[in-house]
Amino acid sequence: MGNKKYKVLITDSAKMDIKEKKKYILEHFKYREYANAFSQNIKRAAKQLDTFPTGYNTAGFQYRGYDIYIKPQDSQLLFYTVNEETATVTILRVLQDGMDWQYIIRQWIEQHRRRDST
Repeated sequence: MGNKKYKVLITDSAKMDIKEKKKYILEHFKYREYANAFSQNIKRAAKQLDTFPTGYNTAGFQYRGYDIYIKPQDSQLLFYTVNEETATVTILRVLQDGMDWQYIIRQWIEQHRRRDST
């Protein structure tokens, strides 16, 4: 029996996180290769979630009834949900390790809960 493959989606919020970090690297370090390598590493880490995404710890939060998982990647943390029915991994946020990610995720969930209810 082969391994189940998941489709990996990246939300606009996660894309913005990646874009802002890349911009920060370019503005503060003027190092385009590093900025490009950063985004490639995040994309590679996201792609790796296409097999066995539930192999990582949960973050202790839920979004739309799904547990939010956390995958460390270098100095970044990828936050994502897994929908087994549709075999879809959805990356919600990409945050710098060391940030108050619990507060940020809690706020993000609350913002989207309000948006979903309107």
